[in-house]
Amino acid sequence: MNVSVKDAGTCRKTMTIEIPADKIAEEKADTLKAYIKFANIPGFRKGKAPKHVVAKKYANEINKDIQERVLPKYYHEALMESELKVVNVVDATDVDLKDNEPVSFDVTVDVEPEFDLPKYTDIPVKEEKIEVTDAQVQEQIDAILSQHANYEEVTDKAIEAGDMGQLTYEATTDGKLLQDTIPEAKGIGSGEGYWVSADEHAFIPGMGEALIGLNIGDKKEVEVTFPEDFMVKELAGVKALYNVEVTAIRVRTIPQLDETILKQLQVESEEALRSVILEQLQAQADNMALGKKHEQIVKYLLKKTKLEVPESVVKQQTRNVMYDIANHRMQMGATQEQISEQQEEIIKEAEERALENVKLRYIGLGIATELKFEASDVEIDEEIATMAIQQRKDASALRSEMEKNGSISSVGEQIRFNKALDYMVENAKIK
Repeated sequence: MNVSVKDAGTCRKTMTIEIPADKIAEEKADTLKAYIKFANIPGFRKGKAPKHVVAKKYANEINKDIQERVLPKYYHEALMESELKVVNVVDATDVDLKDNEPVSFDVTVDVEPEFDLPKYTDIPVKEEKIEVTDAQVQEQIDAILSQHANYEEVTDKAIEAGDMGQLTYEATTDGKLLQDTIPEAKGIGSGEGYWVSADEHAFIPGMGEALIGLNIGDKKEVEVTFPEDFMVKELAGVKALYNVEVTAIRVRTIPQLDETILKQLQVESEEALRSVILEQLQAQADNMALGKKHEQIVKYLLKKTKLEVPESVVKQQTRNVMYDIANHRMQMGATQEQISEQQEEIIKEAEERALENVKLRYIGLGIATELKFEASDVEIDEEIATMAIQQRKDASALRSEMEKNGSISSVGEQIRFNKALDYMVENAKIK
């Protein structure tokens, strides 16, 4: 077998593989034997038909079998011989099999980049220490108490921010009933006995703030413009006039931090609760500070490293990043229509982030290799267990799933990358 390799672009090679005629003849003969054994030829018992009869009847199938089974074998042998570090097969030429002639075919592959690693010790890093204050601890306690708040009905006070008002309301648009003009507005166009929060979370945009200062029995006209991303798309951008009457008021009362709440939180005392919150906030602050160190190191590595990366890997990563961006925007409230409108912007952002991600991966893993950092089976199992908890899956099922789709190797790579990053933080030059 003869193998030659030539450049075909950035991180791209084309291998020309030539298989001698006698090797192809051997493969054909072996394949023919299998067909003779199981061939059903009229007039002959199974396995007793002459070679030339079977060869003629199954010529196309035998050639296809060789292309699908034999040629990949020679490609892998050529790969071992060439010592190329292939990341993706980009293209392969069709093969024309002819008797007594050698077979030649090209395989175009993307390979790992070759580059010089940057200096990865004494990286200048500015350290930001974040101290947790008593005021921040109190904010968390206030938030906990707010979650335990109750609403009590009152008759002798006006609605304040955070209270709730029970409403009877009817909306019109251009002088006509809203729900007559837009049938999808039923329930939003009119209603009785609906409780509305006197804040920005009211289900009718702007209605909550408009209730502040009203008493039971008060009536008011409220102008509402539904936002473009409103949950009922038929109301997007519609202007409506609401005639509102307050029929009842509930006041939000915040409880004291008493034994009942402490017991629900599974702490013995207020001091213990403050200690737990302080510890949690400090851990968050430490993680934030570490994250900022990571950002500085990443920026340094990308700036100080000259490398070009495989196009096919960047394309794969771009698809993943596009999905992440779109998914995040939908979680933040964007609609499918808005995502479609933002497609060009999303693609551009994804391409930029993907290129940086791929470069950083090769740099980080290059450093990990030089430092001989490995991922043990125990570490991989622990990481998969953590992922399973986050995804609410069984760890064994997740591992099987990852083994099938070939993504389990990425777990080990991420562990090695993180070890390299930790090493660089530990050996950074703190400013």
